[in-house]
Amino acid sequence: MKFAGFALALAGIFAGAALGQTPTVTGLLNNYSNTLPGLPNYGIAQGSIFVIYGSNFTSSQFGLQAPPLQSTLGGVSISVMVNGTTTSPLFYYLFPTQIAAVLPSATPVGTGTITVTTGSGVSTPFPIQVVASAFGLLTSNNGSGPAQGYDANLNPSDQYTLFGFSAAANPGDILLLWGTGLGPVANDATGVAVSAPVTVYIGGTAVTPLYAGRSGFTGLDQINVQVPSGVSGCYVSVVVQAGNYVSNFATLPVAAQGGRACSDANNPLTSSLLSGISQKSSFSIGVVSLNETTTQAESIDGITVSPGGTTDGGSAGFLTLTASELNSGAYTTASIGSCVVSFYNASISSQSPPEAFSFTFLNAGPVVNVSGPDGAIAMPLQTETVDGTTFYGYSIPQGDTSFIPAAGGTFNFNNGSGTAQVGPFTAQLQLTSPLVWTNMSTTSTVTRSSGLTVNWTGGDSGTYVSITGLSVGFITPGDTSDFVAATFTCEAPATAGTFTVPPPVLLEMPPSATVAGSSFSSLSVSNVTNPVTFTATGLDVGLALATFEDTITVTYQ
Repeated sequence: MKFAGFALALAGIFAGAALGQTPTVTGLLNNYSNTLPGLPNYGIAQGSIFVIYGSNFTSSQFGLQAPPLQSTLGGVSISVMVNGTTTSPLFYYLFPTQIAAVLPSATPVGTGTITVTTGSGVSTPFPIQVVASAFGLLTSNNGSGPAQGYDANLNPSDQYTLFGFSAAANPGDILLLWGTGLGPVANDATGVAVSAPVTVYIGGTAVTPLYAGRSGFTGLDQINVQVPSGVSGCYVSVVVQAGNYVSNFATLPVAAQGGRACSDANNPLTSSLLSGISQKSSFSIGVVSLNETTTQAESIDGITVSPGGTTDGGSAGFLTLTASELNSGAYTTASIGSCVVSFYNASISSQSPPEAFSFTFLNAGPVVNVSGPDGAIAMPLQTETVDGTTFYGYSIPQGDTSFIPAAGGTFNFNNGSGTAQVGPFTAQLQLTSPLVWTNMSTTSTVTRSSGLTVNWTGGDSGTYVSITGLSVGFITPGDTSDFVAATFTCEAPATAGTFTVPPPVLLEMPPSATVAGSSFSSLSVSNVTNPVTFTATGLDVGLALATFEDTITVTYQ
């Protein structure tokens, strides 16, 4: 089996460590999910592959090790002590600032310490949280974006082919997923199933795997699961629950039976466009948009920190992506009926792997103009250069907060004479009254284990509803500088009138922290219009759309 090439997502090139310095451990993450400390699904699972971040581990580099794995490499060893038991993780690779290792299944569950020993000394003990299972799903973008899902059907010509936009899975196909952290196995054996109950949710449908356990490599898990009927789209959600822990979220392209090109009714990147993009080295896209946001007033200890109210805004952006960046999740949404989840942490971001893509922004001119029933507004060009990358963007200046009438109306966009990068364009958008979130006033707390139902009325046929949640939790109570946060977005057709966010989504959200009884977490329901296309030289596709959003403060429990 030739799986090692994609299985371990190795780091790139690392700077050498100074000789003679004591090693230091600064962080521990699952090798595939990169789930951050403080999140409810964080933990280093028994028998899993994990990454140790730090410094001065070695002055050399030792790449992917062939089996059998060893507990020492280049004179370096690792020691984990939990509940009085000491185990020695096995090395997969060793670099000056990173180590990938397998935590022995015999390591007890609980909180303990980990140290790294080199010829220069022993690191200060670093805390480790060992759990029975905490699966990390292999994706194309270091824990997010498309799942590295393979076709495991018995036809030898299709076996282990990576699913993609133009080669999507069909209901009934056997999907092969990779990752680590399903749970312990005796003697860290290969090729054996785990005992923990495992469920895969594909597009919100719970499926019991045909196989869930170790592959032919130590610590590397594989899951074989049949794609259920009734799901389709280019960004169908995939999440694995092992024991009481849910994995990172990923997406999977699924096409209706008989075809292999995926499509999404709510996705402006159509199947034909996606197919064309996959045959090109790069493509350029432009988006002009309007938004109207209504928020609640907020106060802390009787002091108003936000007056609430309705604010209108607008923005525009133009950029170039490569086909490989698109396939790696540079554009990620959720198919109808699916959800996606992402997370971030204030203190550990420097230890997280870099994203697998970067954008090239385009200059469309000094201004993008918007005119509507109440007059015209200019969105001037704004630029910023960060780490050598120049960002070009357009937005309506603060202060112009009310220009979308309650009854909607016709809005026109243009960029004057354009530039050599983006030629002149015009676009027109017709807006009507948005939907009404009917159970907004009765939603103030969300019990994560019970799911969340959102109801609404209205909304034009052919438009869509995005349900977005943000939960912010403090890793150390009262320490506002050390926080962890997660967001989810679920998609539904406006005509449905209701959507229930399933528990596996909410269980990835940290319990909300409060200060003086006030939460920093929120829930939003947005009505998104059907995008209108426009053309311009320099762009493969241009889109105009609008979003009407209601946002409330909630507490996730």
